[in-house]
Amino acid sequence: MYKLISNFAKNLSTQVPIYSYHFPNGSVYNNPAVTAKRIIKVVGERLRKIDPERWESTPITFNTNWNDAAGYVDVATCIHIHDALEKEFGIEIKDRAFLVSSIETAFYIVNIHHDSH
Repeated sequence: MYKLISNFAKNLSTQVPIYSYHFPNGSVYNNPAVTAKRIIKVVGERLRKIDPERWESTPITFNTNWNDAAGYVDVATCIHIHDALEKEFGIEIKDRAFLVSSIETAFYIVNIHHDSH
């Protein structure tokens, strides 16, 4: 019986998302600069991984967006950033509700997810 419960707990712990990022002082409102720097770092790493020619020499700032050359949102890049934010911050972003098209949007999404807990 103990082994069965132990296996159940082990399986459950691998399926439940674990929040990997701890916000100092408990909230992004108390640490917006730390949160923004973390998002910029994560997004910059992912952008340089998926499209090094475009992003290697481009500085990533709070005003960065990943529109294509015609000015339209690049959906493929949005999906990569969406995945990177979920992994880094341990959050579940609703795919149909949000399209992560800029650092500012990413900050908003991380902010609303962590302040709701």
